[in-house]
Amino acid sequence: MGIVNVNVIMENKKQINLRKFFARLWSLLKPVHKRFYALLAILVVLESLNLAGPYLLKFIIDEITNFDPEKLSLLIGLSAALFIVYQASSVVDYFADRKIFQIITRVYEHLLSSAHQKLVFLDLGYHEKENTGNKILKVQRGVDRINELIGNFSWDVAPTVLQIFFTTILLFFVDWRFGLIFCFFIPLFMVLTLRLNKKVYPYRRGRFDEEEKASGLMAQSIININTVKSFVQERNELNSYKKIIKRFKSNLWSEFSNILRYNYGRHLVIDTGRILMLLFGIHLAWQGSITIGSLVFVITVTEKAMFSLFRISRLYDRIMESAEPVDRIYQLSQEEPAVKNPKNGIIPKKVKGKIEFRRVSYKYEDSKEKALKDVSLKVLPGCMTAFVGPSGGGKTTLARLIFRHYDPQKGQVLLDGEDLRDYDLYEFRKNISIVPQEVEVFNTSIRDNIAYGNPKASFEEIEAAAKVANAEEFIGKLKKGYDTKVGERGIKLSGGQRQRIGIARAVLADPRILVFDEATSNLDSYSEKLIQEAMDKIRKNRTVIIIAHRLSTIKKADKIVVLEEGQVVEEGSHYQLANKSGGLYKKLTGLQELKDIE
Repeated sequence: MGIVNVNVIMENKKQINLRKFFARLWSLLKPVHKRFYALLAILVVLESLNLAGPYLLKFIIDEITNFDPEKLSLLIGLSAALFIVYQASSVVDYFADRKIFQIITRVYEHLLSSAHQKLVFLDLGYHEKENTGNKILKVQRGVDRINELIGNFSWDVAPTVLQIFFTTILLFFVDWRFGLIFCFFIPLFMVLTLRLNKKVYPYRRGRFDEEEKASGLMAQSIININTVKSFVQERNELNSYKKIIKRFKSNLWSEFSNILRYNYGRHLVIDTGRILMLLFGIHLAWQGSITIGSLVFVITVTEKAMFSLFRISRLYDRIMESAEPVDRIYQLSQEEPAVKNPKNGIIPKKVKGKIEFRRVSYKYEDSKEKALKDVSLKVLPGCMTAFVGPSGGGKTTLARLIFRHYDPQKGQVLLDGEDLRDYDLYEFRKNISIVPQEVEVFNTSIRDNIAYGNPKASFEEIEAAAKVANAEEFIGKLKKGYDTKVGERGIKLSGGQRQRIGIARAVLADPRILVFDEATSNLDSYSEKLIQEAMDKIRKNRTVIIIAHRLSTIKKADKIVVLEEGQVVEEGSHYQLANKSGGLYKKLTGLQELKDIE
């Protein structure tokens, strides 16, 4: 079979649990439960009418076989009844289709909205674990498969199950032996179908895994296309993608090969059942035990049921193929954010901006070492505090804890004397803004990007924020000004321009606490100067936290906190720390001054 996927080997023992699958699917369809019940009622009426037609036809054939001119009016009456049944079936079929389309459109709306809501509200830790391409494919494929399942169930599975149920009852009514023959082959056929799907499930699971990996790799290649091209890695990216697609193809071929082999067995069962029903019917008609009309009725309904049974088996194959995507979107729906918003949380009326860390420890999920170790420090309101130290010292982790992107595993982070975990998450975050090292810019206009934190802001307010951030310096040179589209991830802007948009966005949000996370580390001297000027303008009457390496950025801070290996090793002003013999800060500033001289 070519390359054997490791996932297939590992998952051989793990087969789908049908009861769990349908329970999960049903829970995802909660908004349309009542509509499903109504649809089933309509389908019962529809299938009853579909069997009533052949039953009336049986009487018509019997009357024609024993034709009597005096019974002509009866034949006309039966024909009229048959026409009425056909028309009633068409009307009921119309309402069934209408109900199905209502369910499909409602489910599509509900699942996409719910998935987007779940992804947006899940904590940062979840998104850092999952590849963006994987997440999007997982949602889209899951929603598509569920809607496909609804269509298959409504148009084929449910009608066929009802048809087989009513057919079995009618066959027992005509002659119990017909019913026994029919009941013998139905379970045999279903056993083959169940065995087939049990056999191919691991290959399907492996195929979906590789498909998600391929989607993630493609998204990663395109998002980082600048790096790919700069380092001439187009062929390596393509080769990596081809390897995944090759494993995908191997799983797909193994799956289809098994389906083709089992299809022969399923055909054999169906064809044997059809021939036995026909031969037994001919035998009974020859003996005079049943009429010709009854024989035609039996052959008509069993042929239709057998054909539908084979069709439903193919649909069952598709249902089982959908099991994995349904399971994955269900798992997403069950994800709970690690950072939870408390019920009746404190809504801050006026934030002073005093932040305190009390013996805080934090370790990332995939790390062996703690990012923070028993950290205690205070950030005074209305002051500028700088976090400095070697890379990996814990500076950014401190900032993320202030935002409650994470919660400490030990200790407390307090805002104005209250534990952050006691605040309403979304209300207290309105009082904090961050300008990160890489400002995230949306593929829309400069105006919309600045207004992102305050969508109701007027254009005058947007302009004022841009002036404070020194962003007007470049916006005014653009052909469309504030209406200029910046491209995906702000690709049309320079690093300094993106930073100034980020500062303008933060200013417009009017936060009480402002965090600059390495906001000038990757900029040229001119851009750095403009951003430092902007920082000076907006620090007044705000608690400002700066995470930086450059001396020019931090020496104006009221307080400098030096971190190393997740611990606070020094605190003080620039003057105090720069003159402290043997101190880490003095060493760091000395190295930086030496570099500047060189």
